[in-house]
Amino acid sequence: MCLSVFGILFVAGRLVFSNAINRFGGINVAIVCLAVETLGLTIITLSSHPYFALVGGGITGLGFSLIFPALGVMAIKTVPSSNQGSALAGYGLFIDISLGITGPLIGSVADQFGLPYIFPLSVGIALLGLVLAYYLKVNQSK
Repeated sequence: MCLSVFGILFVAGRLVFSNAINRFGGINVAIVCLAVETLGLTIITLSSHPYFALVGGGITGLGFSLIFPALGVMAIKTVPSSNQGSALAGYGLFIDISLGITGPLIGSVADQFGLPYIFPLSVGIALLGLVLAYYLKVNQSK
């Protein structure tokens, strides 16, 4: 059920906020989305009832919905137009590699410490992404 709520709000976020990247900029949207995703994961981590976990899953899906396209727009804008196709391909490869690493990493944490520890780790990873996105924003203007 939690994955369904995640998926529904993921798709809804893409539909409702599809123009946000053009209006506010890729890095700004990525920062907000990472903050929302972190909030959702924190709710899941601290939830004492399955309904709270559903709410956290939905908020996580909403936050996750625009991170990939927002950072992709930013990556494309950093290279000349003649190299944008290569930049987009490299960016797509990066997400594939990161998802390929994350699954086994989370699985090994679950094996070693138990399932309750995967969400706090996920909060930490999302916070790291938020810090890195903020760092990019601060250094983008220099």
